Amino acid sequence: MNSILSLQSHVVHGYVGNRTIQPILTSLKTNLDIINLIQFSNHTGYNNHTGEISSSEEINKLLDANLKCDFNYNGYILGYLSNNNNLKCILKYLKKEYQKSFRDYIVILDPVMGDDNVIYVEQNIIKEYQNLLCNDNIFTNNLVLTPNIFELQLLTNYEEIITKNLKMEDIYEMSNKVFEHKNNLKLLIVTNLNDLVLFNNDKYIYIMCLLREKKLLFKVPKFDYYFTGVGDLFSGILMYSMLNNKLMDDFSNMDRLIQSINYTLNLIHCVLKLTIDNRKNLNNLRLDDTNRVSINMKDCELKILKSIQYLKDIDQNNMVNYFDRYLS
Repeated sequence: MNSILSLQSHVVHGYVGNRTIQPILTSLKTNLDIINLIQFSNHTGYNNHTGEISSSEEINKLLDANLKCDFNYNGYILGYLSNNNNLKCILKYLKKEYQKSFRDYIVILDPVMGDDNVIYVEQNIIKEYQNLLCNDNIFTNNLVLTPNIFELQLLTNYEEIITKNLKMEDIYEMSNKVFEHKNNLKLLIVTNLNDLVLFNNDKYIYIMCLLREKKLLFKVPKFDYYFTGVGDLFSGILMYSMLNNKLMDDFSNMDRLIQSINYTLNLIHCVLKLTIDNRKNLNNLRLDDTNRVSINMKDCELKILKSIQYLKDIDQNNMVNYFDRYLS
């Protein structure tokens, strides 16, 4: 059984961060340990929220205990990080883990910084992510980065170009810049490409999967709804699928890679469809403007528990093929 440590946010109500992936990965018979970097009452899209951010000292104590206990995780998921000190703390732990055992494990790092040309983190964490890519600080042999296209621009100082005007050669140039300094980077997955004039098709969500020598494109039918927690869900299912398909042994195996990403997109599509179907059955009585926003946000929460019974039935024999083509 694969064992994963997820370091993300947590909410008391709703489904984002660790709260999103824990039920699904547990149902798929994966041993999932979690460290909550943030604990909020609910996500910040609601009218009100409260909670606390874990300090780097608190996180360091937990990670130090993990190191001493030799839990030997196969994978680490790094989600939303509120400040650069927490990122430094986690990378320091991973480096110790790597130097201690030289084991192979996968690290999925989602460098959450912003979207749609809007930054929602402090500048110091952007600098920390940029520094991470500008030096070959080895903390795993198998690093997977999953930025959206705007975050890729931030990582590579390419934000002077308006995102929607990016051309294919711009994306290639940014990806080459990332791969140039990170010998342990095996995979760069770029999301939120559907707004680019380059693709000019609002019926699909486009995802690019870039390796050093190959580039692949996936496209999934677009739901014209607002969701939260989809990026967290993507990281969690992707980690499960990559470990299950033994990609850690060979990231150059295109059949396994395509199968892993396709499986991930199929499961997410299932969750989103069930979430939308549930909304259609809701009787949304809205008394005033204040209540209207809260009710809408509550309707947007992913129907994770309802999805589990269907997710178990998805396999290689009944999946939809979302792989579009090789770009190079």
